[in-house]
Amino acid sequence: MTAPVDPGWSPNDLDRLAAQGDAEAAHRLALLTGIGLGRPHDLGESLEWLRRAAGGGHELARQSLSVIEAEPGGLRAWLAPPQPRLVNQKPHVLIADDFITPAVCEWLMARARPHLEPAQVYDLQTGRGRTETIRSNTSHAFDLAGSDMVLVLLRERISRLAGLPVVGFEASQVLRYEVGQAFDWHVDYLDPLTPGHRQDLVQRGQRIATCLICLDDDHEGGETAFSSPSLTLKGRKGSALLWANVTPDGQADPLSRHAGLPPTRGEKWVLSQWMRPHAPRWDLS
Repeated sequence: MTAPVDPGWSPNDLDRLAAQGDAEAAHRLALLTGIGLGRPHDLGESLEWLRRAAGGGHELARQSLSVIEAEPGGLRAWLAPPQPRLVNQKPHVLIADDFITPAVCEWLMARARPHLEPAQVYDLQTGRGRTETIRSNTSHAFDLAGSDMVLVLLRERISRLAGLPVVGFEASQVLRYEVGQAFDWHVDYLDPLTPGHRQDLVQRGQRIATCLICLDDDHEGGETAFSSPSLTLKGRKGSALLWANVTPDGQADPLSRHAGLPPTRGEKWVLSQWMRPHAPRWDLS
């Protein structure tokens, strides 16, 4: 998630506005406290800010609080992901069944649907995003201003599943694949020999792992395939697929080469999360 240039995100301004009953300020404080950005990371306090925002008439806060509180077990359950099972050793691939509920799947798809755009890939020379024929699906990446507390808690849950710090997470992306759309063979790690990757690696480190959460399983085809060994996986709605992009010594693992195969019927929806060791630079001007 990347913050926009917006004076309203200044923590001092937000505290003042929230104290005056500003519901938008309270919602922003919920996100910042839940992320640990510019203030101590405290999910309990974050939910209190969310309740204040909802009580003040903030519609997104009200809706997200409803989704969060409908989850069995409350905050404690959100922070206790299921034990994953190993499905492949090299590359290291895990599956966590029932990682999120159908209600959370529906929430994420609904939040992303109005904002879907053609998905991009890294330009190998500049490091910037560009459209390319190897990737024909659509996607939406949630920036900080467009985020919500359901996504904040989900990122925390992924962090605990993977054992990697949430501060190193890139923007969470929801991906939609219609019939025939695919993401052809590729790797998620960054190559230090590629000009467009070098500066990114220096600033934020390697993409250590990838998590894909299956949001909808009412489709045929659409598997995630790994080329070495030949392995195809199709999750059930709410399951999480987690794999390492590096070897245990931290080197880029070519065995993690994979593809998002095209659906032959229906639509495939997933949430994709790349994980790194370092926090991004947030703009809280």
